[in-house]
Amino acid sequence: TLGGPSRCGRVLGPPLDKIIKNAAWRKHTHLVSSCKSALDKLETLSDTGLSDPTSPLLGISSSDANFVLNPILLALETNYVKVAEPALECTFKLFSLGVARGEIHGNVSNPILYKIVEAVCKVGGIGEESLELAVLRVLLSAIRCPCVLIRGDCLLNVVRTCYNVYLRGLSGTNQICAKSVLAQIMLIVFTRAEEDSIDVSIKTVSVSELLEFSDKNLNEGSSIYHCQNFVSEVMSASEGVPDLKLSQPSKDQELQNVELKTSKWEEEEIGELEAKEGGVESGSGGVSKIREDGFLVFKNLCKLSMKFSSQENDDQILLRGKTLSLELLKAVMDNGGSIWRSNVRQLQSCIFMSLLTKYRTGLKDEIGIFFPMLILRVLENVLQPSFVQKMTVLNLLEKIAADSQIIIDIFVNYDCDVDSPNIFERIVNGLLKTALGPPPASTTTLSAVQDITFRHESVNCLVSIIKSMGAWMDQKLTIGDSDLRKSFKSDTAAEGHSTLTAEDGTVSDCELQPEMNSELSNAATLEQRRAYKIELQKGVSLFNRKPSKGIEFLINTKKVGNSPEEVAAFLKSNTTGLNEAMIGDYLGEREDFALKVMHAYVDSFDFKSMDFGEAIRFFLQGFRLPGEAQKIDRIMEKFAERYCKCNPNSFTSADTAYVLAYS
Repeated sequence: TLGGPSRCGRVLGPPLDKIIKNAAWRKHTHLVSSCKSALDKLETLSDTGLSDPTSPLLGISSSDANFVLNPILLALETNYVKVAEPALECTFKLFSLGVARGEIHGNVSNPILYKIVEAVCKVGGIGEESLELAVLRVLLSAIRCPCVLIRGDCLLNVVRTCYNVYLRGLSGTNQICAKSVLAQIMLIVFTRAEEDSIDVSIKTVSVSELLEFSDKNLNEGSSIYHCQNFVSEVMSASEGVPDLKLSQPSKDQELQNVELKTSKWEEEEIGELEAKEGGVESGSGGVSKIREDGFLVFKNLCKLSMKFSSQENDDQILLRGKTLSLELLKAVMDNGGSIWRSNVRQLQSCIFMSLLTKYRTGLKDEIGIFFPMLILRVLENVLQPSFVQKMTVLNLLEKIAADSQIIIDIFVNYDCDVDSPNIFERIVNGLLKTALGPPPASTTTLSAVQDITFRHESVNCLVSIIKSMGAWMDQKLTIGDSDLRKSFKSDTAAEGHSTLTAEDGTVSDCELQPEMNSELSNAATLEQRRAYKIELQKGVSLFNRKPSKGIEFLINTKKVGNSPEEVAAFLKSNTTGLNEAMIGDYLGEREDFALKVMHAYVDSFDFKSMDFGEAIRFFLQGFRLPGEAQKIDRIMEKFAERYCKCNPNSFTSADTAYVLAYS
């Protein structure tokens, strides 16, 4: 038999022979020589029943496996159709028959198989219709194979390649096949993540259902039938090798290093899930490799649904990419099991902790939005919280509290910023309310045990915050003392006298180093910013109860200028906390100063070249019209006057515009 008596020989021999026959002899001399050497090597190999744990192929040593696989890699890298086709067919058989083994994750783990998968992905982009289907076939068989686990960046590259075939495939059938393969890959990845095992029963996607929302125009007569058979054949090809699966190391000792079973999802460490972009090794009690990759794919689907890179900036390609991402996310959600559904909050917490830990420098606005929405909303629900959700939030806050720099950064960037929410203050108040428990005589859904658990965890968080802040202060003071001691030694050595000390023996302010003076200056600035914000929020709160009193307070405390134009600019500035209904109520007042403010407010708009209806909508974005007819009348009369001034030829008179605006 061509290739020798071994299983590897029977799989590799015929394709290698075909590559030799199809190669261009002058152009592919090295490839032909490599194929012949591999065939000679295969003739000498036989299935001995012994296994090399590090070998990428079943039944032969690692060095022999690398030697006989090298010509397959070379053939794929030629981008020559007649040579690439048998190489792709061979690669498909390696995966579908369970000959390829182990974990494929980067160039370090199983490098020859990693390079082959990467080369297959590149072949998908050379623009040959027949090769596109062959590439899709190989990639699906590789993901489906129960004897290998494709992980991290390699897994993402497989998904990306299928995406590109879908977006730029040379026929409608190929594009439908690419979409079907992607959907099937999602089912495989997330079914395995649900069971936390590679050896699971996976259903085959329905191609006709995939075309329910889009891409019906791609159907070229029998495309759906052809694509359904294409996916079904690949999925069934691996079912004949149950004795070779990764989950049975007793039959193949080389698989022990990729055993995938881990501890329960509930015991996972929040924050371990995304230790690095391409995936991390699971630690004791951490997230399993399979679930880690499920999370990685899910995250990238979300990215693709928001933005898709297109070299030609083609809007249609952009839209199709987003649509496909959303369809795949829908498929993931539709087929999600109990583990996936019950741990959405944990996933959110993992992502959010990663944002805080690594990326907070560039995501201030985003964190300012997500923190109240994901964390504070749950924390501040004292009477009827979900026990699991609130425990997840408390666990996250305990991790945040343990990092003194995050705590300081939150206070400085949000609580001391006029335009940001008071996140630190709300964290402490929320923990305090939870620690005190539901108010007396209130109705709560919490059991006594749950209430005690919440109280205990909240106190732990508060203690952690205090300890972190104390540790941060101790560190700063230690640095300061060190600088002062250096100053003392240099001064006494140079000048022969000691530093000035206060009556209690402490060093006086005049002897502080420039760095310390700088920090004190920064602290004073932050204190001023915080005080300014507190006073401004007091004025805003007063404005939301009684607008005229609030404006008076803000003017007296110099938070707002005393001219109508400056007050109007303040009301228009989207200051955090201002109630839009109260702004409208104040603008409609008939008192002299409020009337001047309303006129200045309206005059600050430029309605030039705007449609009348568009101008009204633009005008009303910043406040809500009051309910009193006389107030509406005053505001609309001024609006009509301003609109006609900006568009002189729009109405015969301002009265006509006023009547229409009021109507």
